[in-house]
Amino acid sequence: MKRASFVYLLFLLVSLCSTAVSFAAPELLVERGTFNFGTVAQGRKVQHTFAIKNNGDAPLQIKKLDASCGCTAAKPSVSVVPPGKSAEIEVTFDSASFSGKVSKTVTLTSNAGKTPSYTFTLEGTVLDQLQVTPRQVSLGAVTSTTPVQARINVTNNSNVAIKLLNVTVTSSSLQIKPTIRKAELKPGETGTIEISVLAKPEAKILSGYLHVTTSHPQKKEITVPVYGSISK
Repeated sequence: MKRASFVYLLFLLVSLCSTAVSFAAPELLVERGTFNFGTVAQGRKVQHTFAIKNNGDAPLQIKKLDASCGCTAAKPSVSVVPPGKSAEIEVTFDSASFSGKVSKTVTLTSNAGKTPSYTFTLEGTVLDQLQVTPRQVSLGAVTSTTPVQARINVTNNSNVAIKLLNVTVTSSSLQIKPTIRKAELKPGETGTIEISVLAKPEAKILSGYLHVTTSHPQKKEITVPVYGSISK
C-alpha cells in the first residue's frame, strides 16, 4: 500500500513538473509603443527609446527589428531578455527627406508566446528648412491685359540666417514678374516674394514655375508651380 502511494506521488510530481515546463514561455510587455516627437525642422534626427519587459518565465529572444523605410534605424540594448527583466529599443528617424506629417514604424519579432510580433510607431510633423506658403500658386482667371497679383511667403525654419538671392521664371504661357520684398531671413523669420502675372496672348494652358535661389547650404533652390485659367 505504501509502495502504491509512493508511485502515485512520484507520478503526480512528474506530471506537475512536465506541465510547468510545457507552459514556460516568454511574454513581451511594452510600456508605450507610440511616440509623438512633435514638430522638428527638416534634417534633424529624432531619437527615442522604447522600453520593453519580459513578463514571462522563459528568456525572451529578440529575433529581428524591421523598419518601415531606410530613414529609420533600430537596435535593441540586448538580444535576450531574461524573465522579469527589461530592455530598450532605440529608434532613430532621419527627417532629411520628409516634410509635413510623418509616421514611421519598427516591427519587433521575438519568440514571445502571445505576441511574437509588435510594431512601434514614431510620428510627428517635419517642417521644411525653408517653408513655402503656398506650395503652389493658383492664379484663377488670367488675362493678357490686366496683371494678376500673388504673394509667396518663405519661412526660415533652420538655425542659420539665409538670403533669398534671386527668382527666375520658366513658362511658355505666362509673363511673370517677381519681386523679393524681404531677402535676408534670420532663423524664424518670413520673407515675401510678390509676383505680377499676365497671360501670353497665344497661350491655351497657363502654367509655369518660379525658381527661388537661396543661400541655404542644403536647400539652394525652391521651385514653386504657378498656374491659372484663361479668362473668358
